Amino acid sequence: MEVTHTASPEDLLGQPISEGEAEAQNAALDRVLDLMTAVGVHAQLIKRLVIECATKPSASAETLWYPPQLVIYADAGWRIATVTIGARSGSYMVELARVGPDNEAQADTVEAVPALLPSRVAHLVAQHAGVSA
Repeated sequence: MEVTHTASPEDLLGQPISEGEAEAQNAALDRVLDLMTAVGVHAQLIKRLVIECATKPSASAETLWYPPQLVIYADAGWRIATVTIGARSGSYMVELARVGPDNEAQADTVEAVPALLPSRVAHLVAQHAGVSA
């Protein structure tokens, strides 16, 4: 029998971060979203709250969030790219979707873009989407 790995939320969504870190990452991704929206690229900023169940939650419990993701779609609804913020570097992590022959999914190409260059992220994604930025 083949052993498979069951993905945890952290595998799929990243390690939970503080509310302050989430706000900073949201702001950085909002800058990219504004630039892409201006050139007609369809994108959605996804924010996820971590919900932990406890019988008696502490009043001082910290609100945690999963890192936000900016997901970019083609007109037909296919994912073109996903932009996140690097946990340690603070750089934009741009995952560009790739497809092979017969539209079979291939591993994404990942590019790191310095945090001071949101316009480079927007240009990279727009170019990959076939939109002139």
